[in-house]
Order: sequence, then structure tokens, then C-alpha cells
Amino acid sequence: MVEAGIGRYGPYVKHGSVYANLPEVEEVFTIGMNRAVEVLAQKAAGRRGGAAPAGPLKVLGEHPDGGEVQVMPGRYGPYVKWGKVNATLPKEMEPEAVTLEEAMALVAEKAGKSGKGGRKAAPKAAAKKKAPAKKKAPAKKTAQKAAE
Repeated sequence: MVEAGIGRYGPYVKHGSVYANLPEVEEVFTIGMNRAVEVLAQKAAGRRGGAAPAGPLKVLGEHPDGGEVQVMPGRYGPYVKWGKVNATLPKEMEPEAVTLEEAMALVAEKAGKSGKGGRKAAPKAAAKKKAPAKKKAPAKKTAQKAAE
């Protein structure tokens, strides 16, 4: 069941637990079923996980160490992806104009000088051994017993 109303934050359409805002108050009284379903579908598609993940903008080819190098769209701008390594494209570089060699340079820079995929964990510092804590002697209750 689809319902429309005016709430605390303005006019809305509701279906189940999904609320979608309407642009004008008058639309609450004139909205049809098709328009309500359209507004709710737009709201659901905008949620995380609601839309299918976007595919690559461009497939650049195979990396010499194996695996495909791709230019992907991202939340913070386009990036180059190879295996588990994601390298952000500089703002002056157009995603459509990226070559395989440029992408491999970005990936190598991101992955470190080894040129292998993935980040390496920083070596853990040796844990300092603490001296065993001295046990405290229980508080004397002689003064309390004397007062009784």
C-alpha cells in the first residue's frame, strides 16, 4: 500500500518502510500511483546497495604480472584498478585518455617500489616487556579495630 502525507520534513510518499520526499505540498493531493512508484523507485536506487555496481569505464589490458588493468568510476573520482591495488587518477588526467603504461606507473607507485599488488603491513615493533607489578600490602585495619 502506498500512502502520501505531510510530515515534519515536508510532503512524502511511503511504501512499507521506504519514504520518499515530494517537491511540492500540492502533489500530495494530486499524485497518481505511477508517479508515486516512480518517486519510490528513485529513492530506492539512491540507497547504498540499491543500484548495481558500476562497471569499468575502460579496460586497458593485461598487466605483465597477470590480471586485468581497468579504469573505474569512483565516489571520489576515477581510479585505476589492478587486482587489489586501486590508484587514484590525477585530476588533470582524463579517464578516457589513460594508457596502459600510465596506469601501470600509477599502480606501481601505489603498490610500492616492488611493483607487486597489495599493501604490505608495517613491521610490528617489538613489544616492551613490563616488569611484573608489585603486589600492594592490604591496608591495615588496626586503627579501625581500636576505635571499636
